[in-house]
Amino acid sequence: MITLEQMKNSMNAGANVLSEDGAVLGPMGQLYVDDATGEPSWVTVTTHTMGKPESFAPLHGATLDGRNVRLPYTHAKVYDSPKMSLDGHLSPEEEQHLLRYYGLMAAKDDDVTADQAAPDTGRTRSQSSRPEGDYAMTRSEEQLRVGTELRETERVRLVKRVVTEDVTMTVQIRREELVVERVPVKDGAPLYDDGAGTFSKAERDRLYAAVETAFNGDVVEMVLYEEKPRVEIDVVPIERVRISREARTHDETVTGQVRKEVIETERIEL
Repeated sequence: MITLEQMKNSMNAGANVLSEDGAVLGPMGQLYVDDATGEPSWVTVTTHTMGKPESFAPLHGATLDGRNVRLPYTHAKVYDSPKMSLDGHLSPEEEQHLLRYYGLMAAKDDDVTADQAAPDTGRTRSQSSRPEGDYAMTRSEEQLRVGTELRETERVRLVKRVVTEDVTMTVQIRREELVVERVPVKDGAPLYDDGAGTFSKAERDRLYAAVETAFNGDVVEMVLYEEKPRVEIDVVPIERVRISREARTHDETVTGQVRKEVIETERIEL
């Protein structure tokens, strides 16, 4: 028989309830003790995930497997057991119903014959989930733990491509034009020649000779020039682009919901 002290140590250590083949039925829930003797008699275990109803299992014939409690019943037996209200107290009728289910008490129709074969467990009294004297319960709560993780946000790649655009520029163009200067002659001499020795005799003779050759059909040619715009394209470096990484920090507030258990005292009128 497992003692009350051993059960309290197992509960404080977060022990599990095992089936007869050592499979885990679930975590240990509440401990029910005999009102008269104070010995542990029932334990609850969470065998269902939906809604988390707890199943009652008798500690008669149970043993310790390390810190866990091992029952002499299969998983299906405990799983299909009648579900009772978890109000901290088992009435005599509820306890008898559970004892009959686990075969620890004769059925109503076979009370006379079954009483001789079934062991006297002494569990026809009402049970309470609170033993007399010192009893400890572990209270748990969720704590928010905040950390950081490195995630890739974007990838930057330098790509150079060629685009075309129209450029308009103004350039100054020079060209030569033919200028004909006509010098009027008066009385056989140009107006700018006043006969006062502006030209020497040799210069005057060359001038008159040029005039005489004009009547002989001489042709004088002159080449005129002009500038044309010439477009040339040169590739010149304009700028150099360099990328680098810089780590910056900022404060960010994180909000989360946590749950915690609250232990309350309930008084049950007997």
